[in-house]
Amino acid sequence: MMNLYQSNVSSTEALLAESDHFVLVDTVFRDYDIRGLAGSELNPEFALRLGKAVGQSILNLGQNTVYIARDGRLSSDALSESLCSGLRQSGCHVVDLGQTTTPILNFAICHRTTANCGVMITASHNPGHYNGFKIVLEGQVIPSESLQDIKALITANNFPVSPEGSLSSLDIVPSYLDFIVASNKVSRPFKLVIDGCNSVSGPLAVALFQRLGCTVDPLYCSIDGNFPNHDPNPSEQKNLQPLIRQVKSTRADLGLAFDGDGDRLVVVSQHGEIVWPDRLMMIFAQNLLVERPGSTVVFDIKSSKRLGELIKQHSGVPVMCKTGHSHIRKAVRNNNALLGGEFSGHIFFNDRWRGFDDGCYAAMRLLEILSAKWHGQITSLDQIIAEFKETSYTPEILVPVAEADKFEIMETLASQCNFAGGSICSLDGLRVEYENGWGLIRASNTTPNLTLRFEAENDVELEIIKQHFYSALSPFINNLEDYI
Repeated sequence: MMNLYQSNVSSTEALLAESDHFVLVDTVFRDYDIRGLAGSELNPEFALRLGKAVGQSILNLGQNTVYIARDGRLSSDALSESLCSGLRQSGCHVVDLGQTTTPILNFAICHRTTANCGVMITASHNPGHYNGFKIVLEGQVIPSESLQDIKALITANNFPVSPEGSLSSLDIVPSYLDFIVASNKVSRPFKLVIDGCNSVSGPLAVALFQRLGCTVDPLYCSIDGNFPNHDPNPSEQKNLQPLIRQVKSTRADLGLAFDGDGDRLVVVSQHGEIVWPDRLMMIFAQNLLVERPGSTVVFDIKSSKRLGELIKQHSGVPVMCKTGHSHIRKAVRNNNALLGGEFSGHIFFNDRWRGFDDGCYAAMRLLEILSAKWHGQITSLDQIIAEFKETSYTPEILVPVAEADKFEIMETLASQCNFAGGSICSLDGLRVEYENGWGLIRASNTTPNLTLRFEAENDVELEIIKQHFYSALSPFINNLEDYI
């Protein structure tokens, strides 16, 4: 591997030297990461400059070592090589974790003393023609303003000449698996179907749950950056249909669905019901608050109102925050929260875990709860969720818009829409609270979409709220009737 990356330093420099111009696409700098079309918006030249910029930022912090990892996308190897070249040219020492998940990168940062900085090459749940970079400095995902500083460095391209840093490789997966297995409290075997969506999540999840004594039926668990079966996004119902069919046909206890870089989880119950992450959060909060009453639980603005109600009922302190894994992670840290999570599937344990999101770890914690006795008897996930007070709700509804236009559209909606009879929360987009439910519209941080979601006490109230939104939004959004 050392020779591979050394040989690519000169080739990547040659690519940059031969380029007559460098076009930086402004929209790839998102709220908390970098994400765009591989090849056209994010290419080896971009990755080289990014490596130099991140390397300079790391050195400015008094650090000089950085972990690098990449997902299984077809473009990730080339971007990783160029990123490593840029980091080394900045003078940083690069520790390559290889092709693996974002939680593995976070595990290395949290459990080893080598470095507290890292970069993950991934576009998470986006389709295969996307890629991106998640950047962690001093143990935290960098905020939007720091990304803008890095953008300025890339644009200026005026980097100091430094002695070249070294490159080494590290396989930390065995340590990660050993850590979770040693600390787990799963006390009975489960029959699982695991949908790895042909991403780096699949092999890792299969290995972990087999070591936990589970019978595992792998579904799309071989890595294929073409994502031939479905996009690596468990938040979309259509992507969960093969898992639902497999769980029901094999009579499995659970189905586990992961995303493209392994930090998200959605669960399917034995009866084939999708248990969205806000309801998983209700299970986790109810369980953890028994021993830690008075603790804070963080959740995002897309989550069910039942979650906040349940946290209060069990003597917890509910804190709502903006959607986005970096916002949840920051809120968990700032509030010393026991637990945090968002509707898309990022779940953060901050008790026996180090406060970062990990789909596999969250699934293990669910098995712990299910293997213990609930109200004095062994129970199923279906029985637990049946105890929660029902609501009528929609999944996320995505309305495609141009990437460059989505935030401007939201500004127009905020200033001109009239939601009669509703109370508006503008924490993140527009969440409009009504007496019997709520509706939300916001700009997606990671895709060219506006996101809608609705919840109400019953189906009738749900349709009323959706019609309120249609009346308010339709003058500004074409063909809205196709989505609401």
